[in-house]
Amino acid sequence: MTRKQLLQLSEYSIRLLTDRRMLAGLVRWPVFSFTSYRIVSRLRKQGIAIGTLIDVGANIGQFAVSCAKLYPGVEIFSYEPHPAVFSRLARLADSLPGFTAYNCALGDCPGVAELTINTHSHSSSLLRLNDRHKQAFPDAREAATVQVKVNTLDDEFRGRRLKGPVLLKLDVQGYEARVLTGARELLSQVDWLILEASFRPLYEGEVVFTELFDLLRSWAFELVCPIGMLEDPFTEEILQMDVLFRPRQRT
Repeated sequence: MTRKQLLQLSEYSIRLLTDRRMLAGLVRWPVFSFTSYRIVSRLRKQGIAIGTLIDVGANIGQFAVSCAKLYPGVEIFSYEPHPAVFSRLARLADSLPGFTAYNCALGDCPGVAELTINTHSHSSSLLRLNDRHKQAFPDAREAATVQVKVNTLDDEFRGRRLKGPVLLKLDVQGYEARVLTGARELLSQVDWLILEASFRPLYEGEVVFTELFDLLRSWAFELVCPIGMLEDPFTEEILQMDVLFRPRQRT
């Protein structure tokens, strides 16, 4: 275990001793993630309300469960294209009120695409791993491919009025720009946007943070703050961060 990992483990141990809700989540929640809990807890502490969560790239529901537990009554729409991972997400959705799960990918146009399934399910993507990703995370290897359905968020929610405030969370491994392009109508209802952005590409064809920032600014969204980050375990270079955006004041 590296020094960085030991320090992180110590930090989690201290938080477990001081944060009773975190300890309860670790013991009692059906799915628990320290990272998801920290992000959602920070939103709550900052006074950010959530009435609807649209969770794109839901994996097995770690972020969704944190929202469900810290924001009682929230409506959740989760999207996960990985077939085996989705089976766990679907069972979770059946066990919680107001939680609906969809087995499809999101992008800029409807159709079918090839999902590259990686040994670490979180890194599965519609894009291929590049050398920088493999260098930082050598255990993340491409294991298989599968054809998956792709839709747009605009098609998914057209004509539906969502309960506000609406949080759109994207964790789609380099495909964020495509998902946002297919959500131009939906963004008019979004009050908060969280996305994972890389400073250098970790996937082939990935749009990096500076480009995402410019794109969202052109659509009248503004950067609020970073709320999480991912470091290279060998060099400690910050590779990615989870970033919170909101629309500029609407009239």
